[in-house]
Amino acid sequence: MTKMLFDVSACRIDTLHSDWLHRRGIRLSLLRLDLVHPVVSGNKLFKLHYFLKDAIEYNKDTLVTFGGAYSNHLVATACTAQLLNKKSRGIVRGEAAPVLSHTLQQCRSYGMELEFVSREIYRQMQEPGQFIATEDCIVIPEGGYHPLGAKGAGLITTLAGTGHTHIAVASGTATTLAGLLAYS
Repeated sequence: MTKMLFDVSACRIDTLHSDWLHRRGIRLSLLRLDLVHPVVSGNKLFKLHYFLKDAIEYNKDTLVTFGGAYSNHLVATACTAQLLNKKSRGIVRGEAAPVLSHTLQQCRSYGMELEFVSREIYRQMQEPGQFIATEDCIVIPEGGYHPLGAKGAGLITTLAGTGHTHIAVASGTATTLAGLLAYS
């Protein structure tokens, strides 16, 4: 497996036991990616992996990404940036509410600078770079939706083992699904 920037040894595969499953001859296992980190958990760390490697390799000091007021991706990016002693900037879809969501409050607690843009402008964005003022940034598309995000998500397959006939995955941007399909 590619060396991860964070320790993924806490990941494990748990098998669910139920009479209902057993009677139907079904073995259901869960890859516990939620055990990697209390904030940067699940598929998030994997989708961020290659962006983070680039930030380190090219000595970029700011991670810039996009999302809505309840985006776990924004929180994961903010927390990861703080852990790596990098700055973070979140371009948030929609106007700032009088009271920020718990998610955006978390982002700020990790030092993320938030910039709110109208939904219309957010929808019209063709290139996220139009909002970047400096060249010392790594730009991470919303949800890691990029070939680098998919490549990182593909690293999950190295933890899953073999012999599985089906894989179920929650999907937002479909980056994780693309990575699992491309790299399994």
